[in-house]
Amino acid sequence: MPYSIEVHFDDNTNATIRNMWKVISENNIPCRAFEKNFSPHLTLVYGEITGAKKVNWEFLTSQKSFQIEFTGLAAFPDRGLLFLSPEKSQLLSDLHKLHDSQIEFSSMNKFYRVDLWDPHCSLASRLSPKQLDKCVSLFDDFQFPIQATCVSSNFVKYPDPKVLSSFEYQMPEG
Repeated sequence: MPYSIEVHFDDNTNATIRNMWKVISENNIPCRAFEKNFSPHLTLVYGEITGAKKVNWEFLTSQKSFQIEFTGLAAFPDRGLLFLSPEKSQLLSDLHKLHDSQIEFSSMNKFYRVDLWDPHCSLASRLSPKQLDKCVSLFDDFQFPIQATCVSSNFVKYPDPKVLSSFEYQMPEG
């Protein structure tokens, strides 16, 4: 069973992304996230765990919620993946590195290692080139950027997503 550590968003961002998933699904394009009722997220770490299936969240005790901006759509055409692309930020990169160094996975998907990680919030996956093009065209008039607040880190078991534990970030001061 694969597991992941994910950053989850505020309710407004979740509603926006879920609506995008719904549009995709209503246009007869496979949308696993919509079909399986995923929570919108950015995956920080993904792989297998052979030991204890728990996370000691102490390394995040000072983590505050923070803003990111999704600047547009992007794709990994070789994987048939359409996603929301966040603006690269030092805060997001630092959070990824922190999780990568603290969580014990027995095997890791190489795309989530620090040197290859390209943050993304998946909209649809496993698409043919034709489906990918159609999916992109659905959002020609969509208004970017999307402002998102990152509010928690979650430890999730797949393939049917189940949150095993979560750490809520502190509210920023002021």
